[in-house]
Amino acid sequence: MSRRMIREIKLTDYHDIYELNQIFNPNLAAFSKEKVKEKIENITNNTKDIILVCEENGEVIGYIHGSPYELLFAEPLVNVLGFVVRENNRNQGIGGMLMERLEQWARDCGSSGIKLLSHPSRVQAHRFYERRGFIFTKDQKNFVKYFK
Repeated sequence: MSRRMIREIKLTDYHDIYELNQIFNPNLAAFSKEKVKEKIENITNNTKDIILVCEENGEVIGYIHGSPYELLFAEPLVNVLGFVVRENNRNQGIGGMLMERLEQWARDCGSSGIKLLSHPSRVQAHRFYERRGFIFTKDQKNFVKYFK
């Protein structure tokens, strides 16, 4: 019988998180395990963010990263910055457990809700969000400018 639990991330999870990031986006392979380890340390020590993981038999099989933020035109929200479950562990309630725990944390922190972005091609993910009460608000283009 497998044992699953949701808990906050630990620095020692960096290897599993690196592997999950490859599922999230194969282009992230260039972002090394060492960099992932540094990011976990920085986020957990220097931000108000939370990263929750689902652990099964000692292995991290999914994570969700929530970041609280304030707005000048609305009540505070939590932005989902990353959310992935191993492919062979999907449709087993893991994503729902992670999202439920993040929602509780957001409520406890005084947030008015959760916001996330999802690629238009991720139709199954959209159904997952809608079943949990998320409302599609708008199509938008994302822009980024990287500094050299």
